[in-house]
Amino acid sequence: MEPTREILWNAGEHARIIIYLLMTVPFALFIYGFVKRWRLWKMGKTEGFQLDRLGTRVRNLLADVLSHRRLLQKPYAGLMHSFLFWGFIVLTGGTILIFIQMDITWPIASYAFLRGPFYLYFSLLLDLFGALAIVGVILAIGRRYLYRPQWLDSVLDDSLILALFLAILLTGFLVEGLRIFSTELKLHPDWALWSPVGRAVALIFQGAGMSQETAVAFHQTSWWVHAILAFTFIGYVAYSKLLHLLTAPWNILVRGLDSEAVIQPIRDLETAETFGVSKLEEFTRRQLFDLDACTRCGRCLENCPPNLSGKPLAPKRNYDDLRSHMEEKGALIRQGKNPETEGGKKLIGEVISEDVIWACTACMACSHVCPVYIPCLDKLADMRRYLVLMESRFPSEVQLVFRNMENNNNPWGVGLGLRADWAKGLQLKTMAEERDVDLLFWVGCAGSFDDRNKRTAKSLVNILKRCEVNFAILGTEEGCCGESARRIGNEYLYQTLAQANIEVFKNYGIKKILTMCPHCFNTLKNEYPQFGGNYEVIHYTQFIADALVSGRLQLTKALDKLITYHDSCYLGRGNDIYEEPRRILRAIPGLQLVEMERSRFRSFCCGAGGGRMWMEENIGVRINQMRTEQAAQTKAGYVGTACPYCLTMIGDGIKEKGLEDSMVVFDLSELVEQSM
Repeated sequence: MEPTREILWNAGEHARIIIYLLMTVPFALFIYGFVKRWRLWKMGKTEGFQLDRLGTRVRNLLADVLSHRRLLQKPYAGLMHSFLFWGFIVLTGGTILIFIQMDITWPIASYAFLRGPFYLYFSLLLDLFGALAIVGVILAIGRRYLYRPQWLDSVLDDSLILALFLAILLTGFLVEGLRIFSTELKLHPDWALWSPVGRAVALIFQGAGMSQETAVAFHQTSWWVHAILAFTFIGYVAYSKLLHLLTAPWNILVRGLDSEAVIQPIRDLETAETFGVSKLEEFTRRQLFDLDACTRCGRCLENCPPNLSGKPLAPKRNYDDLRSHMEEKGALIRQGKNPETEGGKKLIGEVISEDVIWACTACMACSHVCPVYIPCLDKLADMRRYLVLMESRFPSEVQLVFRNMENNNNPWGVGLGLRADWAKGLQLKTMAEERDVDLLFWVGCAGSFDDRNKRTAKSLVNILKRCEVNFAILGTEEGCCGESARRIGNEYLYQTLAQANIEVFKNYGIKKILTMCPHCFNTLKNEYPQFGGNYEVIHYTQFIADALVSGRLQLTKALDKLITYHDSCYLGRGNDIYEEPRRILRAIPGLQLVEMERSRFRSFCCGAGGGRMWMEENIGVRINQMRTEQAAQTKAGYVGTACPYCLTMIGDGIKEKGLEDSMVVFDLSELVEQSM
């Protein structure tokens, strides 16, 4: 006899009709709940979802969903979720195949494909993945209730989901075991071998001396309990964290494909009546959708420097507050009330405090570990824009920075005519003197005006000369790239500065730019194209690494030191430049590289990003001091950086922690120059 089984064995004569009647309830509840969420997302502005480059998006979706590549950054949690996910997928797929045979294939063609070898493999697959899902639930219970990380919260919803999923799995194996006990164990024991978990359950019943009549009656009851639990699961999806089964994949599909370090511009800057976001409905629908895509995994909290240093910024918790605000506002609107005048909270001040908004260092640590690619920077940037452009409300020290940028084209406030003074005696060409060059060296404000970073700029000039590069600088025609202004929220000032620089580039026909600052690098490379400024932009670490490989640059002098390297946020997470700086350090004779615990994509911000370079840090522990302590734990005598901000902040941290006798910070270009 060919292996197979009766689909509705022992369920009852009218089981099929009852099942379909029961199904209407959970599906109706699911649709109702989903529509309620959809109406909340619709409160936002229509733009936000992106479906360009669909092929790339689908490939990214499959890579993230199927491989769990971000989830597996944390092995325990990643494996746990993988077991749950694949168990759910395979068991759901098995249920769909049973439905197809029961109500489509069999009635129309009188053909049962769940038979023979296919049926046996089908049974084995479902048993194995069902068991894997149970292991996943056990791991989840252990992680959530026995040794829970401090950043992982636990609410009633989490307990209900785990209890419901476990109950579905256990009753499923109970039903299978009772069926095998009543049929296959005696009549077709070789078939039962292909259902190892179900067979084990059947053997337990056999060993307990259960009668055939009791097994049949118990099976029928268990079958209906299992079905009702499954229907409850479906109905509960739209009212719980289970909604991420739908929102998470969609969020991955429509996520921005640009660098995470890119802030989108205000397109209608000259005609808009309001700027930024002060009310929930001024967010885009995509931004509101993010709130429901969040799985509350807490990875953002574990990696957010402001949160870890005692600041009020805590991305997941702030998202919880925003989600609650969205629900409260939606409820008031459904009641016909105006949330602005009838009990609704203010977004800025009551839901999200100004201290939260200004605490962000724009380091992207949160979004880079988020399994569903939720950006945090975009929402805070929009609220900053409102405070700056509409209310002129920002930290008092920022007022001077804005004035310096407006009057002198740099945050330091040094006279614009002095921008090229750092290069005196270096015999550098300016673009005004020589247009026929291969490369523009964009020095940046730090290299031009900050005494410590002037030394870095000079080191880089000597390296370029050693490599016999035909380059020039803009001199006094170079202006601030505007990065700090944009991230603080002054989009108008940023666009003014950016467009002025783009005009200078256009005047000289500039195509290729070398930068020393990762913030300038990211802005010129990824954000100037928003205004028609498209250039080949390279960071100096990329240039030096390439010169070493090609043999244009030889390093011979040994520097016998232990060094640790600090990954800049805007080189690493922002632009995926991790290997080039390390390649440089490995090429310097005598240097021994030791990594900090938080390195590469998990690097800890120096505290200067997001315009925080120009703000006082009055809440919690200073972030630069935390990073300095992390460097000191490696016992390295040198700290290497490739960013002017990082060089400054870690240098200050060394002084503040009294570590001058044991540690010194160098920019990589300085070390290369020493070894030439």
